[in-house]
Amino acid sequence: MATIPYIPTTDSGLDAWALNFSTLITANPSTYGLVPLDAAAIAVAQADYAAAYLLGGSAGSPPTPVNPSTFTSVTVAAKNSAKIAMTVLARTYASQIRLNPGVLNADKTALGLNLPNNSPSPIPAPGTFPVLTIVAIAQGLMQLRYADNLTPSSRKKPDGALQMELWRGIDPAPIVTPAACTLVALVTKQPYVSVFTDPADAGDKATFFARWVTRRGLAGPWSAPVSATISF
Repeated sequence: MATIPYIPTTDSGLDAWALNFSTLITANPSTYGLVPLDAAAIAVAQADYAAAYLLGGSAGSPPTPVNPSTFTSVTVAAKNSAKIAMTVLARTYASQIRLNPGVLNADKTALGLNLPNNSPSPIPAPGTFPVLTIVAIAQGLMQLRYADNLTPSSRKKPDGALQMELWRGIDPAPIVTPAACTLVALVTKQPYVSVFTDPADAGDKATFFARWVTRRGLAGPWSAPVSATISF
């Protein structure tokens, strides 16, 4: 398998990458410095994402639903949750394997990992934070845009930031700390649409926090919160 830059962010790219990653590790965990329990955890996350991808995933350019008959706001939300879980778990193991000198470079490449480059200085954690704006609200949906606090008129992420972690909490009152929220998306493009699937949340406040994350998973400071009332 050809090397893919780190972990793909597209639905279809992650589906193929995760299957290869899990299959090779399950076949021989010790090759990658892991144990069977690690392989089992990866296999569960991969199977969950693969199932969710078939129902609510997209593929192609421009992206189109894998299965239009099952492509709904509910299945898309379930796919997004499984995608986050798979990505976070894979990032943890991929970083461990990439930096393990006991794992052969050929085995790292076979997993779809880039080989570590020890020459350049590592990219530090971002020192800036996103500025979030809720630009549209519809039934069960909120559309957000973001910018860096140093370049609020630009839609570009700061240098070194691969993506933006978006965290969300739902409560009758606006939430004041990201500790009360959960990670809902790893955002690379905008605008981003946040989907709400429970009509019981109507009238509650959705609060969002965000922070930049580097390719190595280093996170920058939190954004200020933004809140709006959920509509159904």
